[in-house]
Amino acid sequence: MKVVGKPLPKVDAVSKVTGRAVYADDMLPPRTLHCRILRSPHPHARIVSIDTSAARRIPGVLAVITGADLPIKFGILPVTQDERALEHEKVRYVGDPIAAVAATEEEIAAAACDAISVEYDVLEPVMSIDAALQPAKDERIQDYGGPNNIHKLVALEFGDVDAGFRRAKTTREDVFFFQGNTHLPMEQHSAVATYVDGKVTLWSSTQVVHYVHRALAKVLELPMNRIRVIGAAHGGGFGGKTDPFAHEIIVSKLAMLTGRPVKCTLTREEVFYAHRGRHPVLMWVRTGVDGEGRITAMHFRSALDGGAYGSYGVASTFYTGALQTVTYDIPAYRFEGCRVFTNKPPCGPKRGHGTPQPRFALELHLEKIAQDIGIDPVGLKRRNFVRPNTRTVNWLRITSCGLDECTRKVIEASRFHERKRRPGHGMGFAVSTYLSGAGTAIYWNDMPHSEVQLKVDRGGVTAFCGAMDIGQGSDSVLATIVAEELGLQPSDVRLVTADTDTTPIDLGSYSSRVTFMAGNAALEAARKMRALLVEAVEAGGRKYEDVTFEEAAVLAETRFGTLTSAGSYTPPRIAGPYKGSGVGP
Repeated sequence: MKVVGKPLPKVDAVSKVTGRAVYADDMLPPRTLHCRILRSPHPHARIVSIDTSAARRIPGVLAVITGADLPIKFGILPVTQDERALEHEKVRYVGDPIAAVAATEEEIAAAACDAISVEYDVLEPVMSIDAALQPAKDERIQDYGGPNNIHKLVALEFGDVDAGFRRAKTTREDVFFFQGNTHLPMEQHSAVATYVDGKVTLWSSTQVVHYVHRALAKVLELPMNRIRVIGAAHGGGFGGKTDPFAHEIIVSKLAMLTGRPVKCTLTREEVFYAHRGRHPVLMWVRTGVDGEGRITAMHFRSALDGGAYGSYGVASTFYTGALQTVTYDIPAYRFEGCRVFTNKPPCGPKRGHGTPQPRFALELHLEKIAQDIGIDPVGLKRRNFVRPNTRTVNWLRITSCGLDECTRKVIEASRFHERKRRPGHGMGFAVSTYLSGAGTAIYWNDMPHSEVQLKVDRGGVTAFCGAMDIGQGSDSVLATIVAEELGLQPSDVRLVTADTDTTPIDLGSYSSRVTFMAGNAALEAARKMRALLVEAVEAGGRKYEDVTFEEAAVLAETRFGTLTSAGSYTPPRIAGPYKGSGVGP
């Protein structure tokens, strides 16, 4: 390898460290209007009336919209189309958007929001998992799911769990609670929209250009070919920008109404309302082990506080149970999960959503079992590690797996077993694995999950891909793979990414999927292009390694005409034969 694995500068490093990268909040097209959003002060209330007349009379206000202007619901999953860009019937958390204003100055837009009068019928809020499981005192938060304020119930069993517990020499039960948390990217959510010649163009700080495109088409009732979504330079997401959001739809609608660019950058407080952070999860776990500390069976229950809307919550619920088996070899496993609605900002897909919480619980649980039976906790865990190239009891495929190597290096480097425990000072060992890739599309279909196109001419090589670089370096990955195959440096490869008009589809930057999926698509496209270049050079009696890339490009264009190639990646169907098995592989 000449460039893969080498310590080369990232292809976007200079633009970012010199401040030349253009983020959504940097954009200010001529005649831009500024948008502010009026949000609910109540966690749970019916909206009786909204009076915008005073706001409309303020000089500088060009448009005021409410939920009546955007009545169609949207959501990231097909089964959770439960959000509106602006609510006009009922608010479900403090911060739920109700109305929006476009004005010539941001201060004017804020003043206009203050002038909007909203009458509420305040309802009893549901603020905890326990309360959500009880009958609603006023009315349920959502009109689907149930009973009470339950969003999703899951029950799965693999192997003979009861027999596994009968074989166990020691059985232990524990209860754990993981308090939720939220993302804090350096860059707040921001979006700018224009409406020109009957077409909406949206620049947004998003991780999922493709899914924002779909949501806009649905809510604005426009064909997808009249909507263009472009991912601006990205200042951090961590899963917090993996949903389509209200402000993206709002600025697009306001641009359609005013005919002028409209911009909205959320305040730091509003970012907390957008949320989609890690679920608070209450967990109960029961595990049986034999005399040597090998797990014979496990029963795991989880209850997730999902907040007011669905988001990725169905997947998060499955995830709280699905991945226990990819760190430890569990021969018999029962999982029961429950996600509830509460009157709080909606939780979502923060960093491995649904999996860190049970990892915390299970590591402590196994430490306690090791103490109960007098075995070194590290030894007990190592004894139960999964092995490479195996299948778990719930049909997940383990390929490469560095658990043993990782553990050995950490134990040796930390001199863990030489350390002495001191009263009042915690010390322990925890380890975790994760299956990356998100092999199941959000909208199930047989199409590729990532596509790359290459164009080569006398000016060089350009790679087109819908993948969004959110700081994880996917642009550098694409450039490096193409460069390796074509005998170039990554800096020689021009990139056009995350633009629904000019790039082929990539489903988004989440689940550590881009390097694997877009990378394989880039590899296929680059190998096809190299084959064309090699054929053209060898037709003249020369070797590819003996000519410059520019010479090879001229020879190939002379021989074949326009030089293009395409590659794609479609994950194999490896999920198990049960509902919910697509979560994980």
